Amino acid sequence: MDAWSWTWGGVYTGATIALGVALSQSHDRGARIDLTVGVVSTGFGAASLYLLPLKLTLPLRAARADWITADPCTILLRAERTLVRVEKDQEFATGIFTHVGNLAVNAAVVLILGWGYGRWTSAALSGGIGVAVGETNVLTEPHHLRDVLARYRSGQLDQPPAKVAWSIVPFVTRQMSGSAFTVSW
Repeated sequence: MDAWSWTWGGVYTGATIALGVALSQSHDRGARIDLTVGVVSTGFGAASLYLLPLKLTLPLRAARADWITADPCTILLRAERTLVRVEKDQEFATGIFTHVGNLAVNAAVVLILGWGYGRWTSAALSGGIGVAVGETNVLTEPHHLRDVLARYRSGQLDQPPAKVAWSIVPFVTRQMSGSAFTVSW
């Protein structure tokens, strides 16, 4: 979860900074409108990704912090409660409301640029890219705690069987940048 969050947070933060630099250098009114909306929308993405781990990873870290000093029964109770709470938060973060939220935010971008400023080409481009990036973000988010909780509740405390997993990851090299489809097993 940390690696995913830092990666996507870095992508959104980098985009926010790049758009901000471009905004500061632009003197064209239309470009400044497009870039301002871009800075705000990518900044929103960065903020949400930096806040998400607070809801998921920090409670898990806090539960682990007392493992050495606390009573084993208290540790187990706290860990079980934390796992249940964080699993619900993780399920919500990858659920239908997140997809609807992505569409709503990008629809707002389209309406602001298109209807508000008459920049329909920029609106379509920004909205389309925003939906694609947002959906890729949501679809690549870790969501394994449901399986962990089910295995724990069924008493299967051994290592889970290996699975094939896929992801789409951003990459940047000197010659190109983009995203890569990866498969692991």
